[in-house]
Amino acid sequence: MRALRMLGVLVLGAALLAVPVGPAAAADEPVRVEAESLPVVSASAPVESQPDCCGVAWSGGRQLWLRAARAGDSVTVTLPSVPAGQYDIGGVLTRARDYGTLRFAVDGVAVGQLFDGYAPAVQRTGAVPLGSASLTAGSHRLTVTVTGRAASSVGFFAGLDTVTLRRVGPLAAVTTTPYETVGETPVRGALTRVYDPSVGEPVSWYYNDHTIVKNQQTGVWHVFAITHREPAAPLDEKLFGHATASTPNGPWTKQPPALAADPAAGEQWIWAPHIVYDAGVYYMFYAAGNPDFANYRIHLATSTDLFVWTRSPANPLFTDGWEGRDPMVTRQGDRWVMYYTATSSPTGGNHVVAYRTSTDLRTWSARAVAYSSPFTGQAGGQTESPFVVRRGDWYYLFVCCDGTDYGAAYRRTAVYRSRDPLRFDGAERVAVLDAHAAEVVVDGANWYLSHAGWGQGGLWLAPLTWSAGVVARGYTVSTGFLRADVRTWPDTRIASLAVDPAGGGAYRPALDSSHRGTGPYLAIGRFDVTDRAGAPARVDVSADGSRINLVGIPFGDEPVTADWLLTVAPRWTGPSLQSDVTWSVNGSTTAAVWEAAFNVDGALPAVGDPAVEGRPTGDVVGMPPWTMTTGPGLSVVAVHRWASAWRGDNTWYDAGHAMAAWQVLWRPGGTSWASGQYAGGTWRFTASGSRRDVSFADAAYAAINATP
Repeated sequence: MRALRMLGVLVLGAALLAVPVGPAAAADEPVRVEAESLPVVSASAPVESQPDCCGVAWSGGRQLWLRAARAGDSVTVTLPSVPAGQYDIGGVLTRARDYGTLRFAVDGVAVGQLFDGYAPAVQRTGAVPLGSASLTAGSHRLTVTVTGRAASSVGFFAGLDTVTLRRVGPLAAVTTTPYETVGETPVRGALTRVYDPSVGEPVSWYYNDHTIVKNQQTGVWHVFAITHREPAAPLDEKLFGHATASTPNGPWTKQPPALAADPAAGEQWIWAPHIVYDAGVYYMFYAAGNPDFANYRIHLATSTDLFVWTRSPANPLFTDGWEGRDPMVTRQGDRWVMYYTATSSPTGGNHVVAYRTSTDLRTWSARAVAYSSPFTGQAGGQTESPFVVRRGDWYYLFVCCDGTDYGAAYRRTAVYRSRDPLRFDGAERVAVLDAHAAEVVVDGANWYLSHAGWGQGGLWLAPLTWSAGVVARGYTVSTGFLRADVRTWPDTRIASLAVDPAGGGAYRPALDSSHRGTGPYLAIGRFDVTDRAGAPARVDVSADGSRINLVGIPFGDEPVTADWLLTVAPRWTGPSLQSDVTWSVNGSTTAAVWEAAFNVDGALPAVGDPAVEGRPTGDVVGMPPWTMTTGPGLSVVAVHRWASAWRGDNTWYDAGHAMAAWQVLWRPGGTSWASGQYAGGTWRFTASGSRRDVSFADAAYAAINATP
């Protein structure tokens, strides 16, 4: 039943007959006004001051009623003049069977979460938080927009009874600056097949992971590669093919195999040779495969002429898993660094680029991790064939295969850049190149990128050039209490957040991108990130820089977008950062939905919640009031506005990255996700200068859940 079923209703056009609004109250006394008394600036549908009806009595006997006919209809009103400060904004609204879903904005930029106006019968809500905003002295405009309707609703109406402005802090001094990071990016030219190992053979053969090296004495180029007859048979790859040429572009001449797997040496199959030269000796590092995938052996063979190879008596140099393999060695300063692919534990986990160091190329340090993929599993995944090169002050990590569909990702080599050759977590992904098992080959002033693999027809080479261009875009948001890097391209995330609880700008790391970064993600068809947040279609920034609304964020190839609002929000000792996510589903996903989540990537030693300071890696069903990443002299809290998301299934903790994933939708085996709009949750990041400050976290939780 409609909320209006009576005569004598006052219909408003460009302006609403206003009930006079008195002077603003004292600075911290809430200002409460009748919504129907607020002057209407504009409206795209009829706006009325509706008297009590349908068994509902509104404050003052009336409500502001927007008779919207479609999604997108809106009304803008002028709020009362208030002193400058940070404000929590609340309202009392109406629900009914023909009411729509609402979003609110102040001065043209969104605040807060979705409000679902559907109910089977007309009802007046209690106080509802509409959002937070920094307001300068004077008047401001509130816009109510109908964004859609619930599946059970039969209309798009909206009703607003009262509006409350509660000042909770002084006006925040916020500096928000857009940035573009310009750097060199690699560009692959046209591929040319330079060698076909099938020549002279009765059947087709392939080259896969390979290494290309120049003889320092003769100037002859050599290629060594996994080789086998087609089709792919990775557990039967027992030979390293060998060919020579006068230039990397060939022509290449087939040579006898350089090395054959030796079961007596612990080699059931051999993979991924890589060769470096030092003091007259060539060192070939390779993976010695065996059925114990959790303990793959990295072996060494040496040569003085690149034809005759002798296995090292030190083999295995070390073991690692799952399938610890694809070694690549380079000189950095006074030591050698070996990169290779593995997983976060020998039995599986996140795909990683691990590394070890050496001064003699024979004895190697304990394992460390240079890059951790957000994807999990066994085998190489997204960190196969790591290769690191230096350009000026930057290091570039090439890894294959970029994506979760291995068939489609097989020829996708991602390139990340970092100023630290041992830390690529959180680095910009600056390119994705069409190549598999790529090696970078340098011949004087000429750079090349190689390509080979199963079914690829041999060894291919392409010119590799370096072009200056934009590698990242975003906004730097800072107050005395915080500094955030809000990345908007090529993907969307809070790349970092640093805080100073004292407000003096002496920031300490609070959130980072050591794993996933902080922001929304999807898991479609399985657990873990399958679809990251892409670049938003539009970015709205408030005039004072305190609100950034990232509109229309895509997620891979899914018919799902999100609006992500970041607000420099009120706090009793200074501003914090608030996150509001709204999901929009516009069709059937490509597979069942396992997770729709918001990830928080901590930068401190431990992550926990009210029950436990340091949660072990794993799931905890439901959502806590807050999670905390903590260390000496600092607690960074993500407090949850209770029931701000349309559901609250699970929280997943990653102890190794001090990370908590708030999995609003979490369904083992997956579920369907009906088209529509969904409130994705509100969290506020705030900090204390004490370790494990539970009382501070509880107070922050109470503050975000206080209704204006």
